[in-house]
Formats: sequence, structure tokens, C-alpha cells
Amino acid sequence: MKLLVPSASGIEAVVKRQLALLGYPDTRAINGRVAVDDCDWTDVARLNMFLRSGERVLINLAEFTAATFDELFDGVRSVDWCDFVDKNGCVTVVTKTVNSKLFAHHSVQSVGKKAVVSVLQNKYGIIDESGAEYKVELDITNDVCSVNLDTSGVGLHKRGYRTLPYDAPLKETTASALIDLSVWNPDKTFADLFCGSGTLPIEAAMKALKIAAGYNRKFAYQKWSLADGSAYKRAKDEAEQIRVDRPLNVIGADVSEKAIEIAKFHAKQAGVEKYIKFNVRKAQEFVSRQSFGVNVSNPPYGERLGDVEEVKRTAKDMGKLYRTLDNWNFYFLSPYQDFERDFGRRANKKRYLYNAGIKCSYYAFNGAKPQKTDGK
Repeated sequence: MKLLVPSASGIEAVVKRQLALLGYPDTRAINGRVAVDDCDWTDVARLNMFLRSGERVLINLAEFTAATFDELFDGVRSVDWCDFVDKNGCVTVVTKTVNSKLFAHHSVQSVGKKAVVSVLQNKYGIIDESGAEYKVELDITNDVCSVNLDTSGVGLHKRGYRTLPYDAPLKETTASALIDLSVWNPDKTFADLFCGSGTLPIEAAMKALKIAAGYNRKFAYQKWSLADGSAYKRAKDEAEQIRVDRPLNVIGADVSEKAIEIAKFHAKQAGVEKYIKFNVRKAQEFVSRQSFGVNVSNPPYGERLGDVEEVKRTAKDMGKLYRTLDNWNFYFLSPYQDFERDFGRRANKKRYLYNAGIKCSYYAFNGAKPQKTDGK
């Protein structure tokens, strides 16, 4: 089977690298999705368990031209649905249409659902839909329909540890991508000076300890009677085998006492509380004895929590702090277009990402590289 891994705009390359590290080097990115060929249920389980920045794992069942509803019905009906859906399966249909003649979502959903049910009724007879949910995605782009079955259920950003609400949280999948796009490794100090509910420090600790992103959650395919029931156990056994224990210097700071309380709770939920030092502190008051370190932050910005003047002050304060820690690397995710001007220098790298539907820049301000000692 072919699997598709949707990813947020701007981090497709991160997902491809994560797949390569998992043993899937031959992948390709198409329309915000990374395709992985020649897979089976073991691969479904592994990708759901280990991917840190993919949004979901979809089984691609068919692709065909669908410029009319008749073509849509016939194409969906051509899928061997009984290979995946049992007689009690509850089928739901979600749609996505881009630049296509078929654009009315309700109508596309209705036709797609009728086509699936007609196949199931031919084999099973009466369908009561009292069993597990099977979410079918019909993605119609440029009049070509991709029929996909969602194996994940809730999005992969739902790791299971973030259960308390907090203002403007950063998605776990995006946080992990920001870390992957930095120069941080577990031998260096990691800091997030605007940590909020703790997502970035927790994701850093989980990555360093090789804790599988999906270890503490369940997936939709586990309830499917026609799926390989042992695939999840194999993936979980692998996750337990690769996990490591090691010293870390991970710091999370925020001016809000409530945020730090929530961050500590989430770290405990994730099993990494002893590896992260959380403290209530203004970002501009940060000091460190470590010569080299990496700060990755998603500071408050105007469209989200603060106002423009606050954003300006934050950028200026971070520029001043950066100049006192000139061997550190600083990374900021912000939609503020004048961030570099107020920070006081041009970023060494800048790439565009989307966070909560807002177009942002991910700024990288490099510090000095550690000097290699003789013989190393």
C-alpha cells in the first residue's frame, strides 16, 4: 500500500528527513504530503508511533479524474472497501477541494459516502455502522481525486501529554519541526524563554531521550478488525527498545506562574519532568553559565496575545540578550515582519512556516561555533 503523510506548509523537508531516519529514504513530497510506497501494516504502525512532525498517516486507496459526480461515484466505488472496512464499520467522509469543478463539500461527501456504502452492502448486506470509525478523505485537486483512509484518528500532534488548556499553544508537530530545524543536539543546553505550556522543552526532551511521539496514545487503525492486530505491539516494543536515559540541560521559562505550573504538569504527563528545569522569569533576565546553547522560542505576537509595541519590545530585548550570549544560537518563530530590524541584525537563515493559520518567519541567529580540541 501507499501511505501519505500530510505536513504543515514549510516543513515537508523535515518530515522527509524524519522518514529517512526511520528507514524510508525513497519518499517524495506532493502538495504538502509526503508519499511512502510499498508499505504494509507494520509501516502504518511505525509511522504513527514515531513521526514527530507529520500530521497524520493516510492510506492512499485510489486516484482518478473526477470532473463530474458520476466520475466521483464510479472512482470511489472502484475501491475494494471490504479489504479495510468490516460489516459494522462507521464510515465518515471529509473533503478537500482545490481548483476543481467539484467544489460543494456537502455534495462531494454525500456522493462519496453513497459509493462506499454501495460496495459494503454488496458484500455485507445491511450496514448498521455500530463499530469502529473509518474516516475517508476525498481530496480533489485540479479535478483529480485522491481517496485516502485516515489511520491516525485524532491528529498526530495529540501526543497525550498536553491535557490542560493554555492560550495560543504551539502544536507539538510544529514544535518538533522547529527543533529539527535548529542546530541543537542533546549535548548542548536547550532553552525556551517563552515556553508557555511547555511544548518546546518537552518535545526537545522527548527527542533527546528517543521517546516515541505516539507512545502514550492510541490510533484509529487499532480498532479495525481487518488490520494487522499485532502491528501496534511491534511498534511499541521497538519504541521501548530504542528509548535511552541520559543527562540533559533543558530549560523552560515564562513570565507567567500559571504557564509554568501547566508546563510542569505536562512534562510529568510526558514522563520528562526530571529532565527539564522550569522557572518563572522574564526572558530578558535570562543568564547562563553555559558557553554554548540553543534557544528556540515562539514569543507572543500581535495577532495572538500581545500588541505591536509588545512585539517590538520583545524583539529588541532578545537582540540585547543575544549580544550577551554571543556563542548561543537563537531561533524565533514570529509573523512580525520587522523582527530583524528590531532585533538589531539580519537573521543568518529565514524560512516561512504557518502556525495556527498565520504565516510566520522562522529566524535563525547563529552564534560562534564550538572550537574543536586537538584529537577530536
